[in-house]
Amino acid sequence: MFDIAYRLVRSKESILTILIPSILYLLVYHEVGLIYAIVGCAIYGIAVTLVHRQLGMISLAFALSGIIELMIIALLPPNAVVEAIQYKVALSAVSTAGVFFFFALARKPIPMLIAEISCPELQRKRLLTGSPSLNRWQQVNSVWLVGYLLKSVLFLTHTQLSQQQLVTYTLLSGWPLYAVLIFASVWIIRRCHPIQECG
Repeated sequence: MFDIAYRLVRSKESILTILIPSILYLLVYHEVGLIYAIVGCAIYGIAVTLVHRQLGMISLAFALSGIIELMIIALLPPNAVVEAIQYKVALSAVSTAGVFFFFALARKPIPMLIAEISCPELQRKRLLTGSPSLNRWQQVNSVWLVGYLLKSVLFLTHTQLSQQQLVTYTLLSGWPLYAVLIFASVWIIRRCHPIQECG
């Protein structure tokens, strides 16, 4: 089952929407500053949407995030940009947690849906044998929900972040958080429900 986690972490979607923007953000920030890093990532997000339409809703969400950041930069004075981006990231994390919550209420936990798309054998096994159970997937969903709530708390409880702190927190709560949540999900499921690797 760890091949599922590995495939999700190194998937085209993850690389295009999480890893590359993180690297771009870091490099541009260190070369020319925060405003240019935000503009560069926003333009990259919009370009990914136009070029890789097969990413569907993922690329649309990515582009909308970029457009919002461009609007923040265009409409706010430079001394307010860090705080505005900080709150935008926090609100985005809260809204993501909300999505996980509502899918859990609908008895369609997002980690289960993603894992079953990646490995259809998981869905067949769950429907035929009840393993892994919906309750176990709900536990995994809760881990993701809490992860995103903690991300929002991190950004909301720190007032007056410096540009360097904002960049560091943004990078650490991006790709690394995503990878940790995927591997935690696989560990929770595999601990109680040994599943053959998907091939």
